[in-house]
Amino acid sequence: MPDRGKSVGRIVKWGVKYGPHVVVLAQQAKDPALAAAKKTMERQKARRLAVEHAATVREGTVLKAFDPHRDSNEPVWVVFSGEEPIAAHPTTPTPLAELVARSDLSMRKHPHEMPSTSEWVRQLPRQLPGRRKG
Repeated sequence: MPDRGKSVGRIVKWGVKYGPHVVVLAQQAKDPALAAAKKTMERQKARRLAVEHAATVREGTVLKAFDPHRDSNEPVWVVFSGEEPIAAHPTTPTPLAELVARSDLSMRKHPHEMPSTSEWVRQLPRQLPGRRKG
């Protein structure tokens, strides 16, 4: 068993030698990490709002579409009431008819068919091969 004193000494030496580099790298990585987290949260919020909106309308369904006029590849969730598109989350200046023009309308889902993020995470261990939680 290695001597604890030597291990602690080695850790202290590495901390003194490489600590300033780690601090600089952490500061540089903070802004991109925060931007990515914000982008993910906005995407999840748009999806959640669309599902909640579809649950409040008659024969509400949700379709994931992509805006051809946006530079980003972010999805736009179109809410339908019956066969008519009524809203988009996040809001976009593109008309709803243009958003769904090239979409496969059979891919629309009812709100009860779309699990929330927390429900999806809870189901994940059961879906992994070789892992059973029970």
